[in-house]
Amino acid sequence: MPVTLVVRAEGVSLPAVTFDGPRVVLGRSASCDLRLPDASVSARHASIRAQNAVWVLVDEGSTNGTFLNGERLAVQSARKIETGDRVVLGRMQLEVKLGAARASTAEETREIALAMVARAVDGDAATIRVEEGPDRGASLALGAEPKTIGRDPRCALRLSDRAVSPMALEVSAEQGRVRVRACDDRTIAKLGVRYLGPTPLPWADGAALVVGETRLVLSDPIARALDASAELPDEKVAPAPIEETPPPPIAEAAPVVEPSAIPEESPALPRPTHDRRRSYRGASRALEVLALIVGLLVLGGSVMGLLWLLKK
Repeated sequence: MPVTLVVRAEGVSLPAVTFDGPRVVLGRSASCDLRLPDASVSARHASIRAQNAVWVLVDEGSTNGTFLNGERLAVQSARKIETGDRVVLGRMQLEVKLGAARASTAEETREIALAMVARAVDGDAATIRVEEGPDRGASLALGAEPKTIGRDPRCALRLSDRAVSPMALEVSAEQGRVRVRACDDRTIAKLGVRYLGPTPLPWADGAALVVGETRLVLSDPIARALDASAELPDEKVAPAPIEETPPPPIAEAAPVVEPSAIPEESPALPRPTHDRRRSYRGASRALEVLALIVGLLVLGGSVMGLLWLLKK
């Protein structure tokens, strides 16, 4: 079952990345599966491992520790994770989602790290320099909008090289990622060992692109900052507070009226009129009357018996 991680950097959620291998290493090093370029994250901070049909989280001996739902993990002690769990690594926070999903490519995972670095070095634009050819020394700073390179006067970087087509290349930069593609079939351009076509290819920092007799080199400060982050010493920090997702609103229930809150004007409930003492007195009187009647009967019987004897 794949595991998906959503990275939160400075309160902003970055695109989710999904892994389906047996182990996902989290840290600042370039060898990690998910790079987190922050000095509060150790080079090899933690790992998520598939173990007995479940995923577990393990701290790899990090400087600032690994926290699962606010509880710090012991080093090399595996703890089961589930959907909705929050993992804190230094200043970085991850949300866990388990379930079927397409596994992310290595390039997509790298883009997460580049996006985090791009926020830290905001304002430092990537630059294309002409290092060989008729226009040697010319340069082009990349921005949010795609830029074109060619002989046409409308191009952002106009070249005088007759071997270059009027609209030869289109270069775009987004969240620390630079891509380049050929604009038409007449353009013969080579980036490293790959020829360009209509599908954009990633252009790495320091890589050379040859078109016609012109050699272009990319200078990308964001990519350099990402590589440099792996060499930083660990920074000791307090763990970032977990950002709780507010629960859904609950329908308001009818107010409960306490007995003490009943208004004085409310009619009092009828009380039973039965009096136990009166019942006892009534029963006593009935017994007295019964005893009197029995006595009178006995007396009358005695008198009648006496009269009968006298007649004899």
